[in-house]
Amino acid sequence: MQILVNDTAYNVEADASVESLKLMIENKEFVPSNLFRLVNDETDELEGGTMASNGIEEDDSLTMVLDVNGGMRKKWRKKRMRRLRRKRRKMRQRAR
Repeated sequence: MQILVNDTAYNVEADASVESLKLMIENKEFVPSNLFRLVNDETDELEGGTMASNGIEEDDSLTMVLDVNGGMRKKWRKKRMRRLRRKRRKMRQRAR
């Protein structure tokens, strides 16, 4: 059966595992399989198991979502928190 992942078609069997599809995507897109998740429209996230057990049928469209760690650097976050605490303290003093 044919499955679309981000407008790219992949031919897999109905009893193929999700991990084998991830490996196919890794070989074609050059993104490590531990850095992305596959999301279906009906269900949130594809877990281990086969395509049929996850409810994937012919010509279904999946979305590849990258797991990228984001946020501020620890040092900057610490500095910003200090500034905010100081600011709050100052505002409390003014309100008295």
